[in-house]
Amino acid sequence: MFADTDPGYAFLEPDRRTRLAGAFPAIDAALAAELTARKIPGFAIGIVIDGELAHARGFGVTDLESQAVPDADTVYRIGSITKSFTGLALLALRDDGKLRLEDPLARWIPEAGALVYPTRDSPPITLRHIATHTSGLPRVGLFDVDTGPSEQTIVASLGGFALDFAPGTDWRYSNLGFSLLGLVVGRAGGAPLPDVVRQRILRPLGMTSTYWTADDVPPGRLATTYAGPPDRLTRAQPARRGAAGGAGAIFSTVRDMARYAALQLSAYPPRDAPDDGPIRRATLREAHASGYQASSWASLAAAAKPGDPTIAYNATTYGFGWVKEQNCDFDDLVFHNGAIDSYRSYLLLLPARGVGIVVLTNFPADPGPLARLAAAELQRTGALGRRMPRPAPALTAAVAGLIAVQNRWDDAAYRALLDPARPDMTATERAELAGYHALHGACGTVTPVEIESPRAGRFRVACDRGAFELAVSIAPDSGRINGFGGLSRGVSAPPPLGQQAAAIASLINRWDDPLYRRALAGTRRSPADAQQYFAQLRAAYGACRVLGPVHEGTSWRVELACDRASPLTLRLTQRGQDPAALADYSVAFTGPGCPRRP
Repeated sequence: MFADTDPGYAFLEPDRRTRLAGAFPAIDAALAAELTARKIPGFAIGIVIDGELAHARGFGVTDLESQAVPDADTVYRIGSITKSFTGLALLALRDDGKLRLEDPLARWIPEAGALVYPTRDSPPITLRHIATHTSGLPRVGLFDVDTGPSEQTIVASLGGFALDFAPGTDWRYSNLGFSLLGLVVGRAGGAPLPDVVRQRILRPLGMTSTYWTADDVPPGRLATTYAGPPDRLTRAQPARRGAAGGAGAIFSTVRDMARYAALQLSAYPPRDAPDDGPIRRATLREAHASGYQASSWASLAAAAKPGDPTIAYNATTYGFGWVKEQNCDFDDLVFHNGAIDSYRSYLLLLPARGVGIVVLTNFPADPGPLARLAAAELQRTGALGRRMPRPAPALTAAVAGLIAVQNRWDDAAYRALLDPARPDMTATERAELAGYHALHGACGTVTPVEIESPRAGRFRVACDRGAFELAVSIAPDSGRINGFGGLSRGVSAPPPLGQQAAAIASLINRWDDPLYRRALAGTRRSPADAQQYFAQLRAAYGACRVLGPVHEGTSWRVELACDRASPLTLRLTQRGQDPAALADYSVAFTGPGCPRRP
């Protein structure tokens, strides 16, 4: 069974496309500066927005002798981005019922039965293990991949070959694994891997400038291949991959890779529209998001500018030729890179934001930072938000009804807004709504800020005295309110709160025994414990200052900006109802996201 209507995801930012396009000059200037600073001879970039190649440009040269200039139609080798084509072909055959991801590798390559497993309880390698780099196969095999090995050479090398770990217990990037996966795709698809990919992906997308060998590239279009160290490059011939091409053989252009990026982005958002692309939308999303955890780390970062994260955080999964990443700036990165011969490539997707970035070069320089630099410039426009579902009419009506009751209390009208299964908290919530009214006066216009689902979201409410945010959720069956809460910034707090916050910020910066006795002596911490606590905060966050009070629900908190983190939350606990009687206090970063330089 399916819902009567789909969630209707859309971007909330007004003039989104125009604002994003406004970043192109800054992107070009930043990339030109990187070309000079990093001494990269040349590269090409393309930016895809909502399925279209919105911006493309070449920088520098593709040939050190002729000084040829790259453009969107220059052919480069994309290296390991090929793995995503192999992974999608595998999933397409799964969709057709021609194989299963849980098939043992030996079903399709009988010679894999001679692999040596490290323990007797090791499970057989499956196609899913290989597609997620959890097979136990090492990075490379026992054959020379640069000589264009035949299928027979590859499978014969598996006899007595030892795995590094029991399949499914660890993660290790394996070109050998995807070479074998390419053979499986060919055998299950009834044609060599290049033909399967050509039929299922390249032709439907019109990728007419994408090739499997350098011999197929028309004369004059291939960016020169080089060999040797970066300061002494000499012309070379592209390595042949032969039957091992599933791991990294493909050549392509910015224009064709933009079409490929558009295919990936077309899977978002989930919707009721006809699913008539070459690969099912659900399958594309599966490829991006069903991988194995490959890494997770965090460290302190040197924030160069205000607003930059003060920690570096990164967590990734890998599956079917894609890395899915979360970091301090984005929670929806999907990417892969490539490095083969002198070529380097990077394809970065922001699926929830409808944006893709491809960078290709024929020189040994990492293009990943260039793609991420472009993403950062797009983010600075403020128009790179996520798609949000459309609020259900019942949610919109509930918010409007709640604001009406806040403006003028009506007991019957309020109770009519509430889900019948909800506990009766009318007295408490009447006081809460009265608090919002006291702070802001009469309120009117409501604008969505973040819609979590058609039945829950945050809204900006414009009032006589500033605006506040109101989060409301409704029950799925009754369509009536089962929870709400408001948050106000830039409002006046009770005077004791400001005094207490100022004292605590001062004590973080420098211990002052008389100040502690005047402001905090009645709290639960002893002077020695308090001095130690503030020293720990100072060591962790540096000097701090008060940003301002925040009213949330029926309580107050204070935000602090410190040298190494902003905003920090200072929570103050009063003894009873007296705001001047402070019982306890705590300072912590509570998110969302990562702490940032103030």
